[in-house]
Amino acid sequence: MSELVTLLCAIGSIIGALSLTGVAHSFSSEIIALAGGNIALLLILGAFTSFILGMGMTITACYVFLALILAPALVKSGLYPLSVHLFIMYWGMASYITPPVALSAFAAAGLAGSDPMKTGFKAMQFGFVKYFIPFFFVLNPAILLHGSASNIIVSFILVCCSVVCISYSLEGYVPGYGLAPRWMRASLFAGGLCLGLPWWSIRSVGGILVLVVLIIGFGFHMGKNPADEIVKKPIMG
Repeated sequence: MSELVTLLCAIGSIIGALSLTGVAHSFSSEIIALAGGNIALLLILGAFTSFILGMGMTITACYVFLALILAPALVKSGLYPLSVHLFIMYWGMASYITPPVALSAFAAAGLAGSDPMKTGFKAMQFGFVKYFIPFFFVLNPAILLHGSASNIIVSFILVCCSVVCISYSLEGYVPGYGLAPRWMRASLFAGGLCLGLPWWSIRSVGGILVLVVLIIGFGFHMGKNPADEIVKKPIMG
């Protein structure tokens, strides 16, 4: 508990200094100027800002603060307002499972009697796909049911496949195959990221990559002779 209090006091001092000096209120214009019209850079800066401010605030306070200083910068860039607000809320909550803060994981570690940092990194591993989902729906509002019915259905299916592929990659296990080698994990991770993006050219690359990897992997796996895996034990006389 003392570690959490010390950590929160330090982070709260940083947030308070940003608020009192007025730096926080100039974030919107400064982020737009720094990004220079680059949407990808703007989203990365927005995610980093939300993460930092989320470390020292409750979810409600963090969202209200960011909705005033950060959301206007993202909406001015032509992004869907609902996606923007969910984006900053998601990244404001990311610090709850991300070391060195990871308040939720540290609180759970105290209840379970486990090592706080190990629990934090394990929580980060389990929820790692959360760091990509906000980018998916802010770039493709169809995931939030905004757009034509066909686009919504296709986007929802592809983002589900994306989450599954990324999860398999991070866990290193594929059902029906077993422990996945590194090349399969890296390919599934890259393919999953491509499937979650809204551009069809990138989606096609991701889909082909995932299919080829699974076909090669399962084909090689099915072609193995189970007798080769058996280690014969010496017969004791």
